Amino acid sequence: MTSTTRKIKLQGTNIDVCLLPPLEVLQARYKAAEDHEGIVAREFKLIPGKTRRGTREGDSVGSYTNGSLRQQIEVTWMDGDIKHKIRVQKARIVYRLLVGEFDESLVIDHIDGNPNNNHPSNLRPLTYHENMGNRVVGLNSKRPKKDPHLPTGVRRDYHYSSGERYIGKTTINGVTHMNYFENPRAAQHWLAAVRENHLGDKPRLDARGVVVGAPKWKSSK
Repeated sequence: MTSTTRKIKLQGTNIDVCLLPPLEVLQARYKAAEDHEGIVAREFKLIPGKTRRGTREGDSVGSYTNGSLRQQIEVTWMDGDIKHKIRVQKARIVYRLLVGEFDESLVIDHIDGNPNNNHPSNLRPLTYHENMGNRVVGLNSKRPKKDPHLPTGVRRDYHYSSGERYIGKTTINGVTHMNYFENPRAAQHWLAAVRENHLGDKPRLDARGVVVGAPKWKSSK
């Protein structure tokens, strides 16, 4: 029989996520990869001698199962006669296995904004609201942006009839910040300042060491 899946709510939300399997299960199923995949499979069979289904050593793991292109992994394991099966974000498994324990009511953020880069050095725990306020890379979704060329958080104000106007908008820790601008670059610079002021040491940084989207004249202190 399959057991009831244990879940936890993400901090400050009503969103449920599955709790991770015990560490010994993860260690038996996966090992570190040296690239952006984070982990690959170990040779494994759920019930040795009784099941043909399994994984080969070095097989890639994870599949793209949601609109934001974040890889997820289905994990099945036995606890005595009880069969457990969950589906979780790949980054959560990589972080738990290769970095260490974390508060599972947090999300695992991709520091460079690329959800396909699951190298452990690119992962960190954030609250759900910190992660959403920190988005700087637009992702494919079932409902793509009307102006996909604009930075994340910036959109054209089509209700404005006296020329072009753009809206910068982000929500951080449940508080919405919004303003109007003559051009998208100004909106992007403003959003970078908002993230810097309200995310503490959590905003994503570019190669210069400053918040992504900040003006070119800024440099790392």
